[in-house]
Amino acid sequence: MAIKKFGPVVALLACAAPTFAEAASQEKQVWITIGTDALEPARASFKEKGLALPAPALEKGGVAVLRVPQSQLEKLSEAMHDKLNRCAGFIAHDTEEQALAAVEGSTAPQSLASLVSYNINNGPSVNAMLGGVQELNIRNTINSLSTNWTTRRYNVQSGADAANWLKTQWTTIAGSRTDVSVALFTHTWTQPSVIATITGTTHPNEVVVIGGHLDSINGSSSTGAAPGADDDASGVASLTEAFRVAIANGYKPARTVKFMAYAGEEVGLYGSNAIATSFKNAGTNVVGVLQLDMTNYKGSSYDFGMVTDNTNASLNSFTTSLISTYQPGLTWTNITCGYGCSDHASWNSAGYPATMPFEATMTTDNPQIHTSGDTLTYMGGTAANSVKFAKLAVSFLGEVAKGATTGNTPPPVDSGGGGGTIPTATFDATLKAPKCATAGAGCDSGTLLNGRGGLGPEVNKPNTINATCVDGASGTYHSDESNDRLKVATLDGTTMAAGKQVQVTATVWAYSSTADTLDLYRAPNASSPVWTLIGSYKPSGSGVQTITATYTLPTGTTQAIRANFRYNGTASSCSTGAYDDHDDLIFTVQ
Repeated sequence: MAIKKFGPVVALLACAAPTFAEAASQEKQVWITIGTDALEPARASFKEKGLALPAPALEKGGVAVLRVPQSQLEKLSEAMHDKLNRCAGFIAHDTEEQALAAVEGSTAPQSLASLVSYNINNGPSVNAMLGGVQELNIRNTINSLSTNWTTRRYNVQSGADAANWLKTQWTTIAGSRTDVSVALFTHTWTQPSVIATITGTTHPNEVVVIGGHLDSINGSSSTGAAPGADDDASGVASLTEAFRVAIANGYKPARTVKFMAYAGEEVGLYGSNAIATSFKNAGTNVVGVLQLDMTNYKGSSYDFGMVTDNTNASLNSFTTSLISTYQPGLTWTNITCGYGCSDHASWNSAGYPATMPFEATMTTDNPQIHTSGDTLTYMGGTAANSVKFAKLAVSFLGEVAKGATTGNTPPPVDSGGGGGTIPTATFDATLKAPKCATAGAGCDSGTLLNGRGGLGPEVNKPNTINATCVDGASGTYHSDESNDRLKVATLDGTTMAAGKQVQVTATVWAYSSTADTLDLYRAPNASSPVWTLIGSYKPSGSGVQTITATYTLPTGTTQAIRANFRYNGTASSCSTGAYDDHDDLIFTVQ
């Protein structure tokens, strides 16, 4: 007998005290989303200052929604930094609707349905750019941003002046290239964000984002000096150098690349949230986001701290592969930094795959950030530590956006995977599952699997070979578990053949990162399948998630993979849980 699970608990709490509301009503109010684990530490910090943090209007899934006066965003940012070592640690929204959408895990379904299969095959172009990265250029940018203005706060003129200066720098780098543009993204506050765009040659509608935040803050004083050399002039300088070497080497990406310097990160990821939301609303297909926030202070024995929460597990794995491939000998470790700790969280909240390599662990980061002491001098007067982040940005650029530098041949690229042509499956009425009848570089289920059984738009359910494995019928669409898409593609972009390494990319809707598990299986003969377990994998969070695995194709002309997505239970090719979903993908092998 199946025991029904309960959905996330929603707690509607009381409004703020009348005296607070009366005072707050006289100024602009802002809705924020914040991790529930941060509420009590932030509340304690506010109390120490004689302030009161309002009670949440909503709590769900570890995230709370609050309405606060805009003037208190900086105080909240200070509290998050002092108590939890987060920066900013929350996401600010202009409307209640936007805040509620964020806490509900609202996504950008079309872009999520088009995630690429990340692979490394663009060595000549990446290495050409890597050789041009120079510490002096990064150092000069850090020095200019941290000394030309007393502060780069989001709501003062000097913050806007810094943005205009950076726009001029990037415009100079772009030179006369007609496929490159630099523009300001204006907001409702003083400081704009800055975006440089290199339009893709063959896949211009697929977008790669490399970003860092431009603003700075002094946590103790709104009028105090905030040089922000590490936080985050260093990240902006690192991505600026990546942009420079790309242009200097004549790099023309296959996918469109956007370099972004965000305004207002320190007061709730304001700028990146506005941009990511606008991209989501426009249906822009962002296939990968790299966030560089603090790159020049080496506080840990590890070279990179890979943030695992509010990021994409597949893109994180790919990013560490880039480190191993292009900067062998450098080390990394996994870290968590909490809800809304930097701009990657804005993209993740909008449903886009993001990754964030950090300069240290959360307990060994730069102790001078958010103070007047965050200077280049404190970091030894050099940008040596940022060089490896600029190089990582270059390798991310070359291997996610593909394309080529002058004199090199661009590798094949396809929206569905690592190269070549990847057919989209059609329903096979005989085998009763999606099938790619011709051999290609892979096979993609497209939208055929989206949903589970009678829940959602899934057609031809249950989409398992000979309809032998029936889906669980409990729950609701995109609140509970479902397989939404399956792809298999060769790692080298060539036609699938026995002995080739392939990557399986499964897009699922997860209810829980702890209770849910995806079992991936393979069968060499789809007409008479004998299932062999590839592996069992946990989603990194709830909502839409992408999980990848690799294996070697066996002998067989018509093969299959199966995704068995289960709530609790043990590994099985056909589990029987009431929330379990099972889907097959059949494909042709040379």
